[in-house]
Amino acid sequence: MEVNEIKKIIISRTDKIGDLLLSIPSFFMARKMFPQAEIMILVRNYNYEIVKNLPYIDKILKIDDYKEEELENEIKKFNADVFIALYNDKIISKLARVSRAKFRIGPISKIYSIFSFNKGVWQKRSESIKNEAYYNLDLIRKIDPKRYEELFEINSKIYLEEENISNVNMYMDRNKIEGKLLVVNPFMGGSAKTITDDQYSKLLQKIYDVRKDISIIITCHISEKERAEKILKEINREKVYVFANEGSVLNLAGMIDRADVYLGGSTGPTHLAGALGKKIVAIYPNKKTQHPIRWGVINNENVRYIIPDRPERNIDENYSKEDKYFKSYDETIEKEILDALNKSLG
Repeated sequence: MEVNEIKKIIISRTDKIGDLLLSIPSFFMARKMFPQAEIMILVRNYNYEIVKNLPYIDKILKIDDYKEEELENEIKKFNADVFIALYNDKIISKLARVSRAKFRIGPISKIYSIFSFNKGVWQKRSESIKNEAYYNLDLIRKIDPKRYEELFEINSKIYLEEENISNVNMYMDRNKIEGKLLVVNPFMGGSAKTITDDQYSKLLQKIYDVRKDISIIITCHISEKERAEKILKEINREKVYVFANEGSVLNLAGMIDRADVYLGGSTGPTHLAGALGKKIVAIYPNKKTQHPIRWGVINNENVRYIIPDRPERNIDENYSKEDKYFKSYDETIEKEILDALNKSLG
């Protein structure tokens, strides 16, 4: 099969929200390179809301909705010419083989991937030499490097629905929230290190006391509401609120879209803020595999990264998954965050 004969493309990205958001430029470039092709995306259920409004996607398969055999049958039925795995595990490797696509493209980093991808790309993403979005785009480029270079464009835009905007407007009206708005997401879902809840409380107290012209909204999933309300209680200031989202992730995006400035860690909501073009102050670790070089916001120049871990320390040494909070957070770091927020708020 010639590249010009490609009519059907499957692109798979089946992990977390932030990872999915850094894959949107790849979906866009696939469409730009193959405007007549039918493009199907494989995602997890919780990411469906983000991709369903992308105008250049034809079909979405939520892999959680199917048993293994049913999912394989859906993949076979699509009759893809190209299967691209932006994220790979044993399930996705098997789906690539099942697809019988002529071009099977994915990262070659594990033994089982060698047998799944006949157009594999050697990637050791843990080296973190570039942003995750560009690792993904390298796989799209593999289909036709010349066409890719000629048409290259970064597009990471997401689309809200009227319902999401209406839900946020009702919340704002109900709480009579006006003026400049700082939206904060303190919770990480285990994805990377951040400052503690207590440190967030003290930090937000100080920014509020300096900037009495702003309102602060702490966002969270409904499952984190208790923690958010504890932070709210400790801040103990008038114009501070909790927005606990139990619906579409685009409701959260709608709230972030109302922000003058967004504050958060290396997590999905920060990438939502990036895709919405917001001013961002982001708290990231200095660990190589979690550093902003790899997991920073894409296609947004209004981001100030704060890295509490000092560069002179060997951060990777003795690091464990249980090491959730920065031990090096101190008054200097707090002042840096406050200064960045003040400058961003204007």
